[in-house]
Amino acid sequence: MTFRKIMMQISIVIACLWVATGCTGQDHHRFTRIDEDVRQKQENVGNKDRSSAVPPITTSAPAAIPEAPPELTADAAIKLMDEARDRNYKLLQKGGPCDDFKYINDEDGGYAFICDELNSKEKIQKYLEEVFTSPIADTIIGQLNLRKVDNKLAFSPLDWGSMYDWSSIKVTKTKKDGNKATFLFKVGLFDASVESKTIEITFKYIDKSGWRVDTEPQHFL
Repeated sequence: MTFRKIMMQISIVIACLWVATGCTGQDHHRFTRIDEDVRQKQENVGNKDRSSAVPPITTSAPAAIPEAPPELTADAAIKLMDEARDRNYKLLQKGGPCDDFKYINDEDGGYAFICDELNSKEKIQKYLEEVFTSPIADTIIGQLNLRKVDNKLAFSPLDWGSMYDWSSIKVTKTKKDGNKATFLFKVGLFDASVESKTIEITFKYIDKSGWRVDTEPQHFL
């Protein structure tokens, strides 16, 4: 074998070794990147699982604590009852606290107009709920037979009268239960020959509003 052939064979062997070494390095680098990608995905999944396992922190406002009802004295109860009786009387007979009452006869039995300052059901409701509870106010409004006449709010007046002498009222018994207070009142009559009557009136405390009459007014007219 000549020297030239020997050198050619050595060059071929070296070239093959170089190619083999280069390919192995590229594969190693490629597999290393694949391993890193797999490891990164596993870490992302693990982080996602940990984040989903931790419940979100939520905050809520504390529940409102109802007001403790202040004491309702006998004098305050009588004053509130007097005001409630007066508003009921004025509304059912005159349409409210105004003085320009005018009764109009018609085929439906007659009507009058509600006072201008109470010219909507909502205003009447507010006017009554300053002294009565909401259910009692609803009952009174239901007795008005409200309707529109000539684009004004009209009602059917009722004739109310009282046989009691309220100047002689006395408290005989008081019972309190949470936000309610019940009073027994002894009231004389204008007819001195008739024995005094005992009337039971219930009051209810409304949060942020105060004490209100919780008895229908026909029981203490």
